[in-house]
Amino acid sequence: MHSSVLIALVLSALTCCPSTSAGAGYPSRPVRVIVPFAAGGTFDQVARVVSLRLTGIWAQQVIVDNRPGGGTIIATDLTAKATPDGHTIFLSPNALAANPALRKKLPYDTKRDLKAVVLIAAQPMALGAHPTFRAKTIRDLLEIARQSPASMSYGSAGVGSGGHLAGEIFKSMAGIDITHVSYKGGNVAMMDVVANQIPLVMTGLPNLLPLHRAGRIRILGVTSSARSAVAKDIPSIGETVRGYDFKNWFGFVVPASTPKSIVEQLNRDVNSVLRTDARESLQSQGFEIIGGSVGDFEKVIASDTEKFAAIIRQAGIEPQ
Repeated sequence: MHSSVLIALVLSALTCCPSTSAGAGYPSRPVRVIVPFAAGGTFDQVARVVSLRLTGIWAQQVIVDNRPGGGTIIATDLTAKATPDGHTIFLSPNALAANPALRKKLPYDTKRDLKAVVLIAAQPMALGAHPTFRAKTIRDLLEIARQSPASMSYGSAGVGSGGHLAGEIFKSMAGIDITHVSYKGGNVAMMDVVANQIPLVMTGLPNLLPLHRAGRIRILGVTSSARSAVAKDIPSIGETVRGYDFKNWFGFVVPASTPKSIVEQLNRDVNSVLRTDARESLQSQGFEIIGGSVGDFEKVIASDTEKFAAIIRQAGIEPQ
């Protein structure tokens, strides 16, 4: 073959298949990141911040695909049944670890059908109320709830979501009864509180902070054991309900048969993203950046699956 023809063919191949950090031609087309909640919430925020930086690294478009509903099961099942080639990624909440105990039957097997990639971040949840709500503090709320059981309701992003788990654990530890209302996203429930349709919402702190600062919602407490570094004026629920501590996590998960080389590349590239300006962007909104190895995330999932099963039993939550 003539040398000029050979050079032309090599240049054509490089143009068609941009190099990646693994040098294996992945990704070869646009990548989809499935988010199990409605657009505009905290999961959507994390997905878009990370996807934008991955698009830059890979020279392939990374598209956020919001698939709310079913207590995250719709999105999880979609991932479990996707082609295992790294072009479908799930941004998973810790509902992945809770759903086996919350559901009598799942359309997928978490251990068999899904593979952990990297734990990206965690966030405390926050309990927000309409500004006119009669409880101004967690202590006020407990007094009202004990005087009038089941007289109040709180919204969350759905059964098994971080907000639901945080709310039910809070109820169990505080010995109160507040009715749970399921939504397709914590931000959707949050806007019903703004409209004074429901009194309370349990959702991610980054969701609520802008509205709290604008005076449209009052945050009664955050769910982490200590106050948030970005909202030190807001008490933690644990200051009133001793021992209470809850954080939701965000991690990339892929179909189980995804090649090890792709899983490892995904892990490396996301960790690289978390060392860019994405880190400061997410931290400023109240997210705790984590990162780490595939094995680190696998251990968290296994540990939380056992922990949530015990908590759900203790709280008396019946599997649906």
